[in-house]
Amino acid sequence: MRSYLSLVPISAKVRRRQNRMTLLCIIISVFLVTAIFSVAEMFIRTENATMQKKHGSWHIQLENISKDMAEEISLRSDVTDIGWSDAFNSDAEQPYYINDKKAALYGSDETYIVRLANGLEEGDFPQNDNEVMLSENAKLALNVRIGDNVTLHTPSGDEEFTVSGFGSDDRKYYQGQTYMVAVYMTRTAFTGLMDKNGVPGDPICYIQFQDASKASKAISEISQQYDLPEGSISENTAIMGVSGQSSNKSMQNIYGIAAVLFILVLLAGVLMISGSLNSNVAQRTKFFGMMRCIGASRQQIIRFVRLEALNWCKTAIPIGLILGIVASCGICAYMHYGIGGEWMSMPVFAISPVGLVSGVAVGIVTVLLAAQSPAKHAAKVSPMSAVSGNAETVSSVRHGTKRNFGRIERILGVHHATASGKNWFLMTASFALSIILFLCFSLGMDFAQGMMPTLKSWQPDITLNGYANALVLEQNLTDEIKGIPGVKQVFASSYLDSVPVVSSREGIDHINLESYDDFLMERAKEDIVQGDLSDLAGDSNKVMTVYNKDNPLKVGDTLQIAGKEVEITCAVSSGVFPSELLVICSQETFEQLTGKQNYTMIGIQLNGNADDETVQNISNLVNGDVIFTDSREINKESNLTYLATKALVYGFLIIIGLITMFYIINSISISVSARTKQYGAMRAVGMDGRQLTRMISTEAFTYAFSGLIAGSAIGIPLHYFLYTRLVTRYFGKIWHLPVTMLCVIIMFVVICAAIAVYAPAKRMRNMAITKTINDL
Repeated sequence: MRSYLSLVPISAKVRRRQNRMTLLCIIISVFLVTAIFSVAEMFIRTENATMQKKHGSWHIQLENISKDMAEEISLRSDVTDIGWSDAFNSDAEQPYYINDKKAALYGSDETYIVRLANGLEEGDFPQNDNEVMLSENAKLALNVRIGDNVTLHTPSGDEEFTVSGFGSDDRKYYQGQTYMVAVYMTRTAFTGLMDKNGVPGDPICYIQFQDASKASKAISEISQQYDLPEGSISENTAIMGVSGQSSNKSMQNIYGIAAVLFILVLLAGVLMISGSLNSNVAQRTKFFGMMRCIGASRQQIIRFVRLEALNWCKTAIPIGLILGIVASCGICAYMHYGIGGEWMSMPVFAISPVGLVSGVAVGIVTVLLAAQSPAKHAAKVSPMSAVSGNAETVSSVRHGTKRNFGRIERILGVHHATASGKNWFLMTASFALSIILFLCFSLGMDFAQGMMPTLKSWQPDITLNGYANALVLEQNLTDEIKGIPGVKQVFASSYLDSVPVVSSREGIDHINLESYDDFLMERAKEDIVQGDLSDLAGDSNKVMTVYNKDNPLKVGDTLQIAGKEVEITCAVSSGVFPSELLVICSQETFEQLTGKQNYTMIGIQLNGNADDETVQNISNLVNGDVIFTDSREINKESNLTYLATKALVYGFLIIIGLITMFYIINSISISVSARTKQYGAMRAVGMDGRQLTRMISTEAFTYAFSGLIAGSAIGIPLHYFLYTRLVTRYFGKIWHLPVTMLCVIIMFVVICAAIAVYAPAKRMRNMAITKTINDL
C-alpha cells in the first residue's frame, strides 16, 4: 500500500452492500438531471421547429430604414439572410377584393416568404409581376388551383393575376376562415398597385442571424450605430423566447422562475447524496479513528472521503446516464407516437449532449459538495475514540430522556431522530424539498391551461363573427343552425366597444360591453374569481368583469350606461372577447342598455357525426359581412399540446415521487444500520420486536412530520408567489390553497415512511442479539 488512498477500492469491496444505497442516491440524481435536461432539449428542438413553422425563422424586424442601410446590415458577419415585406388591408377595412372575397395585400420577396417566414406551402413564389401566391384558405374560399386566373378588384381598377402557389407568413391567421384571403405579389407589382391607389408604402426589413444570442446582441448595436428611433426594432418573440434570448419582460419573468426550479432540482440532489454520505460516514467513525491511530492526518482523511465519493461516481454516473437516456427516449416516444400532432417532429432516439454533460457535471459537483461536510466530520474523529471503542457518533447526554408522555420506545424514536441536529436537518430538508418541488411543478397545469384558451369548455369548432365585431348576426340564426345535422351546441354573444360610462372608479369613462346567453353564463361558473353571478340572469342591473392585471374595474364598482346604473357583482378569469375594460352582462340586460338585439358572434360546437357537409351547410347561412372560421384543427393542436405538457408535468412529479420514496427508504435503512449496536443492547435488556418496530417507525415518522411542516411552510408561500406571477398576473385566476395536492403529498409521505420502516425493522428483529452487539 503506497498511501491511505489505496484503501478506497478495498473499502468499496468490503462494504459493497452498505454502499448500495449511497450509489443509488447518486444514480437517481444523475438520472433525474439527465432525463430532465434531455427531454428539455428535445422539447426546445421541437418547439423551435414548430415556432419557425408558425412564426418564421427571422430574429428581428426593422421599420423605417432605407435600402442602403439594410445592405450595410446584410454585410455583418453574423447575418445570414435579409428579406422584405409590406402589408396593406390586413384588417380588411378597405374595398379590396380577390374575386368576391376580401383581400389582404402583401408585397414581399422570395427570401422572406420562403426562407425567413417558411410560408410557401404549395407551388412557387411569384416569379414575375403577373403572378400571385394566395393563402391556403383560398382553395376553399375561391375554389382555385395553381395556374388559375384571379381578379383583384381595387378602387383604381381591376388587375388580373395567375396563381403560382399557396402559402402565407401567418398560416394560423388565415387557417379555417373563408372571409378574407391573403394575396402575395412581388414588391414591384405591389409598389405599382399602391401607387395607382395613392397608398404610401412602408416596407419592413426582416433579418435572420446565425443564432438567437447574436441577434440579441445585435439589437442594441444596430440601434446605436444607425440612431434608430425607439420602436423601430422588434424581435420575433416566439423564436427568441424559445432560445432564451428574448428581451420581453414576460419571457424574462418565466426565465427567472425556470432558474429557481432548476436550482431546487439541483438542491434536491445535493441534499439526498449529502444525507446518504453523512449516514455512511457515521457508521464508520471507528474505521476513521483507526486510520488516525496509524498516522493518517485530518487532511488525508478528508481526501479519503472525497476520493471514495468520486470512486462511487465511476459506477453511478454511467448507470444514471443510461437510465436518463432511456427515460428521455421513452417520454419522447410517447409524445411522438402517443400524442402526435406537432410533436410528430420530436426526435425519439436522439441523444442530448446537454443532458449528458449536465448529468456528469451534476453527479461530480453534487458528490463533492455533499462529501464536504461528512469528510470534515470524519477528520474530527479522535484516535482515542477508536481505541476506547466509543467510536459511534452519539452526542453527549447531559441528562436522561424524560418520559413525560407515551411509550418509552416512541420517546426513544423521537430522540434518535432529533439527537443529531445535522442529520435531522438533512432529513427534514430532503423531505421538505421534495414537497416544495411537488407544489411548484404542480401549478404547471394551471399555467398550461391559461396559455391555451382553446381548452375552455365553451370553445367553438365553428365561429361566425361580424366583421370588425359588428352586430350583424340575427337572433333567429341560432335556431337555424341548431337544426343542422351534426351540430351539438350553439351559443351567442353581443359586443360593443368604447361604450361611454360614468364610473364610481376614477379615470374610467368608457368600457367594452359584452353579453352572455344562458349557455355562456352557465360556463362562466367555471371561471369565477370573486363574487356570485346568480343575480346576472335575465334583465337585471348586475354585471360582471374580467379579473386581470390590465383591468382596473373591481367587484363593487358601479357604472352608469345610457343613464342606467349597474353594479359589478362578480369577476371571472376571462371572457369570450379579450379586453382590459370588459363588462359582461346577460343578453336581456345588453338589449336594455344598448337597444340592440343582434349578435356579434355565434359559436358552434359539433358532435361526432359532423362532416364537411355540416360545415358547408353552416357556411351557406351567412353572407359576406360575416367571418366564418373553422377552428377544429387549431383546437386539435391545442389539445395535443396540452396533453404533451400534462405528460411532462406528471412525468416529472412521478420522478420526484420515486426519488422521495427511495431516499426515505435509504435514509431509514442507513439510520437503523448506524445504531445496530444500540438496538442489540436494547433487545438484550428486554425490548421485544414490536417495541423495536415502534421505535424505528417513530423515528421515521418524526422525519416525515418535520419535513411536512418545513416543506409546507416554505412550499405554500412559494406556490403562492409562483402562481400569482405566472397564472394570476396573466390569466386572472386567483390562488387558492392547494388542498388536494397537500392531501396527496401527506398520504404519499406517510405511505413511503411506512414502507421504509418494514425492511430495516424486520432485519433487526431477525438478527441474533449477539450478532447485533458484536457488529462492526
